[in-house]
Amino acid sequence: MKSKFFGVLALVALLFFTPFAATAATPNYAVGISEQVISFHISGQYTASTTGVVKFTLPYPVKLVGVSATARASGGTSPTLTVDVLEGGASVLSAPVSITAGTVGEGTITDAALADEAAVTVNLAIGGTSPTWNDITVLLTVVRK
Repeated sequence: MKSKFFGVLALVALLFFTPFAATAATPNYAVGISEQVISFHISGQYTASTTGVVKFTLPYPVKLVGVSATARASGGTSPTLTVDVLEGGASVLSAPVSITAGTVGEGTITDAALADEAAVTVNLAIGGTSPTWNDITVLLTVVRK
């Protein structure tokens, strides 16, 4: 009886403290599913577009379920930043993720199946007059296949 009470109490606490207005942009998988977040912090200041700022090879096949990016700060006149994720040279997004400093941008995935040993790169496209972008972070959320 005591364990049932604590179970109900835990459920009520979970419902009470979970914000209902916030919904996940990425799917929420069951506990037993191997969901992983691959994080890249691109430290420093960037002033020009950079191809292949991140390059890595996947150790196993995955399903890409989320792409997000953020930058700590920007400067210059009307600075723009987009982040693109590519597998084998082809974008996996419908359009690069547009970033505003201090906010998180989410990408729309068009090619979710990333192959074993696939070469994955991240490209930055920077525009504006004397633009600067500081401390960019890119997160790839994947489920191992």
